[in-house]
Amino acid sequence: MKKTIGVIFGGRSPEHEVSIESAKTVCEKLEKAGFRALPIYAPREGGWRLPALRDLLAGRPLKGPELEPSLAGGCFVKRGGGRVKPYALFPIIHGSTGEDGVLQGLLELLGIPYAGCGVTASAVGMDKVISKELAALDGIPVLPHVVVRANQKAAMGPLLKKAARLGFPLFVKPVAQGSSVGVAKVKTAAGLKPAVLDAFRFDNAVMIEKGVDRAREIVCGVLGSPAGAAASVCGEVVPKGRHEFYDYEAKYLDDDGMELRLPAPLPAATAARLRELAVRIFLALGGSGLARVDFFVDPKNDRRVYFCEINTLPGFTSHSLYPRLWEMTGLPPEKVLKELIAIAVSGMAARKRLTTARK
Repeated sequence: MKKTIGVIFGGRSPEHEVSIESAKTVCEKLEKAGFRALPIYAPREGGWRLPALRDLLAGRPLKGPELEPSLAGGCFVKRGGGRVKPYALFPIIHGSTGEDGVLQGLLELLGIPYAGCGVTASAVGMDKVISKELAALDGIPVLPHVVVRANQKAAMGPLLKKAARLGFPLFVKPVAQGSSVGVAKVKTAAGLKPAVLDAFRFDNAVMIEKGVDRAREIVCGVLGSPAGAAASVCGEVVPKGRHEFYDYEAKYLDDDGMELRLPAPLPAATAARLRELAVRIFLALGGSGLARVDFFVDPKNDRRVYFCEINTLPGFTSHSLYPRLWEMTGLPPEKVLKELIAIAVSGMAARKRLTTARK
C-alpha cells in the first residue's frame, strides 16, 4: 500500500507562487517514487485546504475542504468530518512562516515526520546575519557587513557611512527573506539609503554586505542529517542580459535571466573545498534533510571563497537549482525525495525516543 505524503505549500510570503510551482514538481516526483501525494494548500489569507491533486497539477483554482491541525490527535481534521494522518509531511512553503522555523514548530507539535531542517536550523538559516556569524565561528570565510535594524532606521546615517567604508559594490539584503526578495546591488553612496529603505519593506532588519566585484556565484546542494551529509557537485549561476546578479527577476520572471553551468568550471581543488565547506556549514547550523549553500568566488583568485547564505528549503520546481545539482551528481529527484522522507521518519523517531521525564 502506498504511503501518503502531505505536501504543504502556498503561505503568506512573497514566494507564494514559487511554492505552488515547487509543490507541483514535488507531488509529481513523489507519485513516480511510489508514494501517494496529498496536496495541503495554505492560501495567503490564512487557513489550510485540501485541494485535489489533479487541480494543482492542471493549474486550476485550489479549492477543497478546510483542514485544521489537531495537536491532540497528531493529525489533520477536515471541516465536515474526517481525519487525515499522512505517513510524513513535505513542507515546501518558501520564505517567512514556511522555512524560518514557524511551520516546523507546528509540525513538531503534531508529531508527524516532516522533511527538511528542524526549528532551530530553519530559523538560523533564514537569518542571514546569524547564519554568517555561526559559520564564521566554525572558521568559514565570510564577507564583512553592517546591520541596520528597525529601531535605527530614523537615524541610520552613521551606519550607512560605516557600510560605505567597506567599499563598493555593496549588497543590501533583508535579513530574513529568501529568493533574493528586496536584494539590491549598490555601486555608489547615493544609492545606499534608497536600497536600504526598499529592503525595509520586506523585513525589520537589513544587512549591508561587502561585495566582490563580478563575483562568481557558486551553489552546492546538501543532503543528509547530523549523522552524515553529502554535497552535490558545484554549479555556477551566471546572470544573463541586464541582470548583474541572480536577483528575483532573473530567478522567476525572466526565462533567459541566467545560465546554470553544471558542473561549475572550477579547479578540482576549489570544487572539493566548496563541497566540504557546504557540508560543514550545514552541520554547524544543525541542518537535516536538504539545503542549498551559496558561495562567492573571487574571479581573480579562485582560492578566495566566501559563504553567502544557506537556503534550508530551496525551490523544487522543474528548473530549480537544487534538484538539478543532484541530478548532475547522479541522484534523480525521485531518489532525493525518497531519501528526504527516510531522513524525516528516522529523525522524528529519534526525537520521540528522548525522555520528557526528569527520572
